Amino acid sequence: MPRLIRLLAVGTAIACLAATGARSQPYATDPSSLPLPETYFPALKEILSAAVSQSPRMVARNAENAAAEGNRIVMRSGQLPSFGGYFGYFPWERDWRADLPRYADVNRMNFNFAINQPIYHWGALQNTTRIGEIQLRMTEGQTAEGYRILVQEIRGQYLALVIKKAALAKARLSLHMAEDNVAVSQTKLEKKVISEGDMFLARLGLDRSKLATDQGEEDFNYTKLYFAKLCGAPALSDSQIPDEIPDAMGQAPALEPMLSTYTGQKELNSYNLRYLSDQIEVEKLTYQNITTRLRPQLNFQIATSQDQTSYTTNIAAKYRLTSIYTGFMVNWSIFDGFATRGAAASSLAHRRELEQSYKDLSANLTDQARNQLKQVGFARRGMEIANRLLESSSGALRDKKADAARGLASDVDVNTFQLAYHEAQISAFSARSDYLMKTADFLSTLLQDPALANLPKKP
Repeated sequence: MPRLIRLLAVGTAIACLAATGARSQPYATDPSSLPLPETYFPALKEILSAAVSQSPRMVARNAENAAAEGNRIVMRSGQLPSFGGYFGYFPWERDWRADLPRYADVNRMNFNFAINQPIYHWGALQNTTRIGEIQLRMTEGQTAEGYRILVQEIRGQYLALVIKKAALAKARLSLHMAEDNVAVSQTKLEKKVISEGDMFLARLGLDRSKLATDQGEEDFNYTKLYFAKLCGAPALSDSQIPDEIPDAMGQAPALEPMLSTYTGQKELNSYNLRYLSDQIEVEKLTYQNITTRLRPQLNFQIATSQDQTSYTTNIAAKYRLTSIYTGFMVNWSIFDGFATRGAAASSLAHRRELEQSYKDLSANLTDQARNQLKQVGFARRGMEIANRLLESSSGALRDKKADAARGLASDVDVNTFQLAYHEAQISAFSARSDYLMKTADFLSTLLQDPALANLPKKP
């Protein structure tokens, strides 16, 4: 035991020197050098880029965008001229005429076609067009927000795959050691060196190792399947998944100025805030439209119509009236049972609610960004500690292998230290993953995440 403590102390000293050397490598201001998962895994960067178009979530969001564009066209149509009419032909009709002692058999044909152009609706038509444009922008903003969240989930799942791959390697090593222990214990039992109770414990340990390995394999395979569905891509093979998460220790990136710039803005940069701001604008335009409901609306019309009647009993008796007319029409709803008053009150109340939500979200985002920056610092400190423990475990394993080469330690001793090294490695990977994800969370909240550049640019 004292020897192990000395080995750990030596390993810790080596880790401190290694960490000091690593911190001498500063990050550049280039976004590609920020401590993000894709900085260390180029394949992940390609996955994030492809997910914009092939992830099932983004496919659904893109369909929402297309639907919003169609809705914008519909709402814009109110300002444009419309053309329509009707045509009717009735070959069998009976008319009663006062100048005849009987019904007259007739056939009738009539039609009416008109072009209508709204002229003045107190700004309601322009407001409706503007609402359609804003709603399209809102939908596109929600698509961008969905991608922002998707990026973080893809990153987290990718790093989880690396960690679970390492955990599975540890479980397999533990199973191998348990199998060796059972074999050795069986030999000792046959020689009556150990009791049946000792053999029971060895077999129980083997069963536990088998269970842990089977669970680890299932968890790893399921995560690969989930990751593939998340990205809309084929499942990754084991060889495509990295064996480790590299050490992200370097000079800490200058994130504080980014926070100061973000919180110093008059309006915070956030997709959700933009969404609320657009909702408020839509509500203002809706209220303006409501106030015009009981006002006269002016339209321009050009039309032609015809009404023709032919008597079957007297073919010479025909009646036809053809009209072509153009002019102005006024539609005026004078009283609607106070429906307009109720709609206006509801719209004002909804707008006040949205404005309060905007203020609350702004305050929450400021607090969230500040907290996330602190969490980045905590995660960085935790990563440094985990790295030191990993270096210590690595040094202890290296020394134990050297002892085994000199005949001073057995293979079982080496495997025990190897198992401890795997445990320290998994802890280090988890700490590195935590640091990378906390940094990504902070940048994502500020909309400074480089992955957001994958979103299509509007023409």
